[in-house]
Amino acid sequence: MVGRKASLADVAAAAGVSIGTVDRVINGRGNVKAETEHRVLECARELRLDRALNLRPTRILRLGVILQNRSNPFYKAMVEALKQCASDYSYLNVQLVFYFYERLTYRDVLQSVETAARACDGLLIDVFEHPQVRELLQKLSVALPIFTLVSDIPDIAGVDYIGVDPRAEGRVAGELMGRFLGKTGGQILLITGLQSFHCHEQREMGFRSVLRDRFPNCSLAKLIESRDDRDSTELLVKSALAENRNIAGIYNMPVGSREIAEILQSTGMQHVIFISHELTDENRGLLKQGLIDAVIDQDRASEARVAVQKFLAHYGRYEGQIGPTEFRIYLRENC
Repeated sequence: MVGRKASLADVAAAAGVSIGTVDRVINGRGNVKAETEHRVLECARELRLDRALNLRPTRILRLGVILQNRSNPFYKAMVEALKQCASDYSYLNVQLVFYFYERLTYRDVLQSVETAARACDGLLIDVFEHPQVRELLQKLSVALPIFTLVSDIPDIAGVDYIGVDPRAEGRVAGELMGRFLGKTGGQILLITGLQSFHCHEQREMGFRSVLRDRFPNCSLAKLIESRDDRDSTELLVKSALAENRNIAGIYNMPVGSREIAEILQSTGMQHVIFISHELTDENRGLLKQGLIDAVIDQDRASEARVAVQKFLAHYGRYEGQIGPTEFRIYLRENC
């Protein structure tokens, strides 16, 4: 083709498709599979077809985002971060579709995942471990890119985890708790949301291992499971503190920080070291008031960015560097 411009026929031959298919891609008429569109655009750019050099992909890629409880402040912030990231990459024709399961039951999760899979080109999910959930994800991952967010479901081929290392978060919480309590140590109340969430299980393991190895004077008095419910958190913590007034530290993974802080105030136990997760507006306020000692916060913006980048990369629309995800420690002075 030396000395002449590439034609649609040249692109069709290079991509192994018909001229009509090339025409639909180049002129934005749609009705072309994502992988075919990608191949056509790659060939068109390689052949320097003028109209393809800065062409926006015509097919909309929909990423189904499945999260729990839309009223949870952490997930509200995550939704906003994902929306912002999708807006940043809108030139690559990507859209997010959100699905929420309000109850922590495997049936609600299955329904949300199945609904999203029928309508979307990939899934970004935060779900808990259950045999039927695992079976469904294994089945869907054959045809769809699936990414777990915040909490993983490990050992499923084709499912890619996006998020921080929860065991490292738990180890940091253990280090903070041990140092705050000092040489005298003390008994600690540990609160998880739902143990079948992999991130909560891993945080607990990390927390326990650091206390065991470095702070032998610190011991776990009780573990309670709140199911990520504020009312349950309040009732369970009240009961635990009534049973044991020697609690010296509380490590809270899910929602309920405000309720716990109010209980500590009302019972005259403000001396109890209190560590929680996620720098929501509520937790920031509690930090500033000195009612929480430390917050371990995962960077929602970086997690959202990596999720959208990996989804686009799967379909050949993003070729840049995919950044890391990270978490930070916030105290009263840097929140």
